Amino acid sequence: MKQHHISVIVSRKRFANNIRILKKYVYPAKLSVVMKADAYGHGLAGMVETAISAGADSIGISTNPEAHLVRAVSQDFPLIRLRMALPEELKESVTGLNIEEQVGSWETSEYLSREGIRRGLPVSVHINLDTGMGRGGFSINEIDTIRRVIALPGLRIVGVMAHYANADATTMDYSLAQNQKFDHFVEALALELPDDVLFHTHNSAATMRLPNLRRDMVRVGAACYGVRTSHNFSNLPDLKPCMIVKTRITQVRNIPAETKIGYGSLYTTKRPSRIAAIPVGFGEGYPRALFNKGIVLIGGHRCPVVGRVSLNITTIDVTELPYVPKWGDEVVLIGDQENETITFEEMAEKFQSVHTEINLMAGSMNEINYQ
Repeated sequence: MKQHHISVIVSRKRFANNIRILKKYVYPAKLSVVMKADAYGHGLAGMVETAISAGADSIGISTNPEAHLVRAVSQDFPLIRLRMALPEELKESVTGLNIEEQVGSWETSEYLSREGIRRGLPVSVHINLDTGMGRGGFSINEIDTIRRVIALPGLRIVGVMAHYANADATTMDYSLAQNQKFDHFVEALALELPDDVLFHTHNSAATMRLPNLRRDMVRVGAACYGVRTSHNFSNLPDLKPCMIVKTRITQVRNIPAETKIGYGSLYTTKRPSRIAAIPVGFGEGYPRALFNKGIVLIGGHRCPVVGRVSLNITTIDVTELPYVPKWGDEVVLIGDQENETITFEEMAEKFQSVHTEINLMAGSMNEINYQ
């Protein structure tokens, strides 16, 4: 059933173009397009075919249902799980989903080796090295354990990976230190690893900021969707956001000074004001934390959110508009309108988050219109 009160528009054309730009930029490295968390809220089922046709070398997922969605499009396209898995996930994975799994412990490695022997076909795995992310993987004092993993008969080592913790920070010092640790790992394991193994460390931010340290593959999520995780670096200029979020005005009221607005009375008008209501709140994925902080576009002008963002209603101060807006007028929450733009990064910065949170909420809570 069609939604009338909010429009989440995702451009497959922009997504494909972003992938092509990135593929050319990182060449000769391979490009793994990260599509976990429902393609960052853009809709995995609606975007996977575009990613494959645009030239992705592999797709990064997190869950088995995500893998099933990809397998509905392609039975053999390379899939990499970008986290450690549970036993039940691995059991299903090796019996039909053909996911390249991540191993960062002896327990998981031994389990997958047994499954590989049982099915008569080694399980393809990526060895996860903890160089400073701290979320999991083998540590530098587990070199002997990693050597035992490499020797397991039911495994095929296709990758060695790490993940940067602060590639979008003000300085790159921590990332460079992580890079050195990765080099130490690789040097220590050089004689044991297969010749065709893929080394990969770079996320979107590192892909932009540390091009000379790219290895055999990059794992790019945010940049493929035309966004970034901080203002400390710039994306390639031709990368464009794939998602736009719009709504329309449900009411415009003239109210006197000293009027309190919204739950908790968190905003009081300082002058006679014109306040517009829109039929969108945190129930539609517009962050509740944007009370008295958010900005929307109406008629190409930036207008502030005032008062609490409610479940399904948000109030906007339109007093400064050079005209009186009307019932049904377009309101852009994220995206372009005339000569103005509101980006995911700008909104996320206002409540100390990242673009992914807004992408996910907007995409998962609403119908997506693909273009």
